[in-house]
Amino acid sequence: MTLARPGRKPRLLLVGIGHANLQILERMVAEPLPDVDLVAVSLSDKHHYSGMVPGYIRGGYREDQIAFDLPNSVAAAGGKLIQSPAVGIDLEARTVALESGQDIEYDLVSFNLGSRAAGQDSPGIGENAVRVKPMSQAVSLKRALVNLRDTTSPEAQRVAVVGAGAAGFEIACGIAEFLDVAGRAREVELIESADRILSGYTDRLRRKAEKILAQKGIHLHLGSRVAAVSPQEVELENGSRIPSNLTVWLTGATADPMFQGSGLDLDDRGFVLVDDSLRSVSDSRVFAVGDCATMVNYPDTPKAGVYSVRQGPVLWRSLLAAINGTPPPRYKPQSGFLSILNTCDGRSLLQYKGMISHGRWAWWLKDRIDRGFMAKYQRLEPPPSI
Repeated sequence: MTLARPGRKPRLLLVGIGHANLQILERMVAEPLPDVDLVAVSLSDKHHYSGMVPGYIRGGYREDQIAFDLPNSVAAAGGKLIQSPAVGIDLEARTVALESGQDIEYDLVSFNLGSRAAGQDSPGIGENAVRVKPMSQAVSLKRALVNLRDTTSPEAQRVAVVGAGAAGFEIACGIAEFLDVAGRAREVELIESADRILSGYTDRLRRKAEKILAQKGIHLHLGSRVAAVSPQEVELENGSRIPSNLTVWLTGATADPMFQGSGLDLDDRGFVLVDDSLRSVSDSRVFAVGDCATMVNYPDTPKAGVYSVRQGPVLWRSLLAAINGTPPPRYKPQSGFLSILNTCDGRSLLQYKGMISHGRWAWWLKDRIDRGFMAKYQRLEPPPSI
């Protein structure tokens, strides 16, 4: 395969600056590739670290403590940042189409777009619910909560969180604590279409999590599928209605529609199929990592940020192999991982192998890990001007 187009150096295009592509920027600061043209595409000029978003909602972190400044990070790596949603890919022309109307050429492209919340394009959701995917929307959610806190109405503020996965559980806890600290009466409802919360976790952890929700006065609605959302209520398919001054949409992961009809091989949910070196199985110039991809040999790998973080070093070596024409590395997802859920009250709920614990030490460990991750990438600085 001839990598570059005639008369120019090869272009590496990063689409979406999630956890793995962020590591590519870091590596290109530490190990510059002067013969590679780097271009990055992002929805926003900031990347918000999902692990700290619940703490930000609660009020424990400022936005600058949970966000990476992408213009600085990309400039430090010697690249150019384009801020626009990506809406399509043309494999034959080797271009990615942007919502702004631009077609960006690439010789190698790495997608780290994350996923979308299921059902978010349904009627009424976009107008009447706050979404937290992409994570930059967390700022909008915090602004909406501040408005609820500052309202002059003496009535209880009602918030509905739709989706009781890890993010929904943490955000519901964060909202409840934020309003409690403000001294506002509140009703927080956590709505889940399945018959249990926290899919993928153990029964022991789920029981503990349900007890925590009950202690916080967060009402849990299981087996409740949402039919419609209006400005003041959530309507369920069974006909019941849940009053809501603010609805937060945090349902399960679905694929970005930009890959539909692209010619890339996709799984039955629309995620890009990749091999063990994180390359598309149908186009060797295309890489996909994190939630937007499914590994053909490990199709049941959860859509969780920890896997995107672990994929970063493998992606770097795979890109170098593609540039240099050498054999690529192989990635095997870990069978389990440390999971710490922030209950936003100075404690966290930890699951590791057979251990379940809820306490301040678990929050301390989570905070230490999260702050360490942020410090590593917030150190990136643009090169000095000459």
